[in-house]
Amino acid sequence: MNFRRSSMLTVPSGGLLDRRQSSCLLNGVPQEPINVYVVRLSPPCRAVWIYLAQNKIPYNLIDVDYKQGNRELAERNPHESVPTIVDGDIVVFEGQAILRYLSSRYTNYASYGSTLSQRMQVESIIAWASSELHRIVGYRCAYPQSLKKYSLASRAATEVLVKSGTEQLITNLEMLEKLYLKDNVYLCGGQVTMADIVVATTLIQAEWVGFSFRMWPKVFKWLKLIEQVVEFWEDVHKTHTDYVNELKEALD
Repeated sequence: MNFRRSSMLTVPSGGLLDRRQSSCLLNGVPQEPINVYVVRLSPPCRAVWIYLAQNKIPYNLIDVDYKQGNRELAERNPHESVPTIVDGDIVVFEGQAILRYLSSRYTNYASYGSTLSQRMQVESIIAWASSELHRIVGYRCAYPQSLKKYSLASRAATEVLVKSGTEQLITNLEMLEKLYLKDNVYLCGGQVTMADIVVATTLIQAEWVGFSFRMWPKVFKWLKLIEQVVEFWEDVHKTHTDYVNELKEALD
């Protein structure tokens, strides 16, 4: 798959909102659109993109070629990691940190729950999904089988890694099925939150290797529900969906 760098200005319909128009934003809108460096196949990038779009925070989406990098990104973030945002003179990288910055500065923690207890639960699940869950689903299951960069030195070693990762993924799916979704429609109760979005967009990386969630009916139903109710989900995940279809065609 080829990735090319492109820049897309995305703003709410009708142009940039001013403070009088933007009742949903805590401190109005940025003076200039936020620059957002992404790889569209990356779950943290997609979560940040959805949050910006849902909350009508103006942004420039800048695609980064994950093979070649991006000079502008390297100048701003020495780690050259995505997602990275540049908001005026403020640079924030890592999806969890970016979401915390956007929610605290612009949206009064929209989609994080209405109480401190709810917000901390959402924050905790996002932290888990951004670290342990992504490490398992991505770096121990999907990426070693799909991207040469993440394969180990030998095929046998890669197979051992993937087997271990798959076992860990199953353990986490059991936890979601029997604990978080046992009596709840969403992970944190009756309302969709950023916890649902971050966990769901991370889990579906397993689709790269044909993993099916049907053995966990509550998880499967919840994933389908998230796809339906989360605004901008389809648009943000188009590259992911196209890539999964390419992989399926290659196997046929």
